[in-house]
Amino acid sequence: MTAKSVFSALALAGAVTLASAADVPPYSAVAAPEWTTLFAAPYGVADGWSGADGVYTLPMNGDERFGSGASTKTLWLFSDSFVGGVNPDGSRIAGTVMVNNTSAMLTGAAPDALALQFNVRRDGAGKAVSMVVPAQADQWYWPGDGVVWKGKVRMYASRMALGDGGAFNFKQVGTDLLTAPATDPAPFLGTYTRRTLPLFAPRNGAIGEIAYGVATMPLTTQAGAPNPDGFLYVYGVRSDDYNKKLLVARVRPDAMTKPGAYRFWNGAAWVTDINQSAPVANRMGAELSVTPLPDGRYLVVHQLDTLSATVAVRYGNSPVGPFGKPIPVWLCPEDKLTPDTFVYGAKAHPHLSAPGELLISYHVNTFDFWENFTAGGADIYRPRFIKLPLP
Repeated sequence: MTAKSVFSALALAGAVTLASAADVPPYSAVAAPEWTTLFAAPYGVADGWSGADGVYTLPMNGDERFGSGASTKTLWLFSDSFVGGVNPDGSRIAGTVMVNNTSAMLTGAAPDALALQFNVRRDGAGKAVSMVVPAQADQWYWPGDGVVWKGKVRMYASRMALGDGGAFNFKQVGTDLLTAPATDPAPFLGTYTRRTLPLFAPRNGAIGEIAYGVATMPLTTQAGAPNPDGFLYVYGVRSDDYNKKLLVARVRPDAMTKPGAYRFWNGAAWVTDINQSAPVANRMGAELSVTPLPDGRYLVVHQLDTLSATVAVRYGNSPVGPFGKPIPVWLCPEDKLTPDTFVYGAKAHPHLSAPGELLISYHVNTFDFWENFTAGGADIYRPRFIKLPLP
C-alpha cells in the first residue's frame, strides 16, 4: 500500500469519526484568569521576570495526555523577555532589559505562584542574558516547540538575525535543535548542545520561506498518544504573501538529531526534499499547536491570519489532515487594550488542561515599544489564557 493510499484510508476512517464527533461551538472559550494572573509582573521584585511571549510548555516526564501535568513538572519556554522590576503604578523600572529567551518551571498542573520558578541566565556581573545563544555572534534564538525524550529535553529553535527594517526588523535564517539533560533543575541554564537541521528554506520566488519547529506532536506510547504510530510530527509554516500555511514533517524520536532522518509531507507521500512540502491548511499564525484528541481527531489551535484578535481551531482526521475550516472560539479583548496593542501566537497546553477542556495561551504586544515602560505598561507584554470546553 502506498503512502497516499494509507492516508486516504486514514481519511476515510476518520470521516466516520468526524461525522459522529461534535465540534466546539463558535466563540465557546472562556477566560482563565487564574492562569493569566500567574504571569502578571510581580511588583516589588527588583530584578525578576516581568513579561515575555513564546510560551511553549514541555511536560518533563514526556507524558502529553490531557490532564497529566499534575504528576510532573512543566518547562515553560519564552522568547523575548523583560527582566527587571515593576513600579506600583505598573511601569517598568529604569534598567529593565530584554533578553531573547528565558524559561520557568512549574511543579504540578495548578496555577500556583508558589509552584512556579522563573529562570534567567546571568553573566559574571549578574546581568540578565539570553538562556540560549547560537554559535553565530550576530544571531539569536527564539524557542519553538519540543519534546522530552529518554532523559533529554529537545527544543527546536528559530535562529534569527536583523532584517531589512520596518516594524518587524528581523528574519529567520535557520532552525536548530537544542538538547539539554532533563535532570537539570533548569534545563538550558546548564550545558546544552546545538544541531542545525534542514528544517528551514528561504523564500523561492512566489513561494514563501519554510520554517519547521513551530509545533510538535509525539504520537508515541511514551507520550500517551491515543493512536500511537511511533513518529514525532514536527509542524511548520510556509510564509506566502499575507498567508501562512501549515506544513508537516515527521521523524522517529530517536533520530531527531539526524539531519537526514526527517521526511516532509508533499500531499501524497513523505519525501526528503523540504521544498516539496505541501500546505495542509492556511491562515495560520507563526506559532500554533496540534493535539491528538481521544475521539481520534487532531485539533489545530492558532491565531487566525497571524496577527488578529481571533483565536481559532480546526479539526483533522490524520496528522496531515485534511483539516476543516477554522472555527473562531475567542475574540481577544487585548487587541484594543491601547491603539498600538496586537495579539498573536495562540496555542494549546493539553497536559495542563482539566478534563473536558483545553487550556490555550496567546500573546499581547504593542507596536510602541516604550509603551511597555509607561504606567500600566507591564500589563501589556505577557501571556493570556483561555479555556475551551470540549464536546
